[in-house]
Amino acid sequence: MKDILQKAFKEIYPLKNMPKLNAKFSGKFSKYNANVKIEKIGRTITGLEFGLSSKFKDSDESIIMGVIQHLLNKIYKTNIQTINQEFYHNFIKHLGRYTKNKQSDELLEELFNELNKEYFSELLDKPTMIFGNKTLTVLGNYNYHKDLVTISDALKNERELVKYVLYHELLHKKHSFKTKNGRGQYHTPAFRADERKFHDKDIEKKLTKHIRIKKLKKAFFGR
Repeated sequence: MKDILQKAFKEIYPLKNMPKLNAKFSGKFSKYNANVKIEKIGRTITGLEFGLSSKFKDSDESIIMGVIQHLLNKIYKTNIQTINQEFYHNFIKHLGRYTKNKQSDELLEELFNELNKEYFSELLDKPTMIFGNKTLTVLGNYNYHKDLVTISDALKNERELVKYVLYHELLHKKHSFKTKNGRGQYHTPAFRADERKFHDKDIEKKLTKHIRIKKLKKAFFGR
């Protein structure tokens, strides 16, 4: 592992003094996550300890180098791209395709089938789809690692609103995410163009109105 760390560092910083490098695999991380601890003397970085999900143990060297270089760019505030980082980002983007689906909510499965036929030519692989908490702040979420769509339970009785939020999250699955200047991009122009194809052009207004009413009821009646 030491050789991989040194190769990853030297590939993007051939002239920089290399700090002490170490890495540990841990089962405490969710799938394929990582972090880094930094040791400094003054402003000089003297040591880096990378914490990697134990899932990385079975990954190719190029994937491990990619995640290390991704973190190095963040630490040193640089944007030096490598083929290894491209391998890593593509691996994470498509990870959901290889995740076994769990049981999805029946309504969401029904709506997925409708959306897949209407907007995706029935080519989109089905993710796991569930209702979560009754939150009014995050109405939907797509987890790339788990290939999991979660929809707020606050929308559960509003079929058309659920369908639109589900459509939005399925677009995240379709378009994955892009990286630019070391940052993830989720709502790209292509994403927004597809989002505007939803059949009800007033759906955003209806969604906003529904949330506003829900918040007023909660403020006045506590529910």
